[in-house]
Amino acid sequence: MKFNGVLSNWDSTHLKSVTNHPPETGRATPFAANVIEPKPSIPTALTLLFAPGTRPAAKDLLRLAEKPMETTKFALSHYPEVEEGWLELIAMGLTFDVSGLMPFEPAPALIAEHMFGLENIALEANLEALRVVPGPHLSGGRMLLPIIRVLAGLGAELARLPGLRAVGWEPSRSWMAPAWFMTAIRAWLVGGAFPAMGLTAFTQKESGAFQSEGLSLFAGYEVLVEPVSGEEPHETAKLAARAIHVLAQSGAKGLEAITDAKGRAIFHDEERGLGLLRLWRKG
Repeated sequence: MKFNGVLSNWDSTHLKSVTNHPPETGRATPFAANVIEPKPSIPTALTLLFAPGTRPAAKDLLRLAEKPMETTKFALSHYPEVEEGWLELIAMGLTFDVSGLMPFEPAPALIAEHMFGLENIALEANLEALRVVPGPHLSGGRMLLPIIRVLAGLGAELARLPGLRAVGWEPSRSWMAPAWFMTAIRAWLVGGAFPAMGLTAFTQKESGAFQSEGLSLFAGYEVLVEPVSGEEPHETAKLAARAIHVLAQSGAKGLEAITDAKGRAIFHDEERGLGLLRLWRKG
């Protein structure tokens, strides 16, 4: 699937991501963990993907900024020469650059590897992107949680723009339905669950293991969850989703509180400097 803009240079060897899992039941599993293989650096950026010809202009963002906000109030803080095709927004005292505004060219955006709440048919059109990134003065703190939370909250407000088909989160290479994104982010920002299916994602390897993508933005590493003999893929996937949630919220120490449906505990090694935490279970 292609759309206007520069596509990712990431390799395409990942298997199809699992995004729909049965409801969580019972308790979880015992693991041991080792750190293996490094992870490349991740851009901290959000993309808004519009139907052709419906991308907003600067005046549309100004109009939206004047409306009541759900969680993250924003305003226009800098509007360069109009021919430059970008502007600066301020939210919670932090500034973010928006590029790809009409009537200029769409912004570059990563192609999706994971989709949440979307049907493929809805994305067959040649979608056009706006891209939202932390301002240059925030470049040293792009991976700080307060900045990430404000960026996500700003995206949830911008997701009300007409013509929007999908919201892209570059760290996980995910595209989400606007309603999916807004609901998950707004709940998270007021103390709800971390939106693991969207701000992170995971893929299934040929071995049956599930590996996260985008978790390193929050935890400093990705996680690989190995299956046990005879385990169904959806059971491994549920554990991967729980592990992502715990690691994003509490770090590796939080794994100590997790057991599986059979009551087996999680063992972990907190040496995670190489970028990937490998989790497995005994038995």
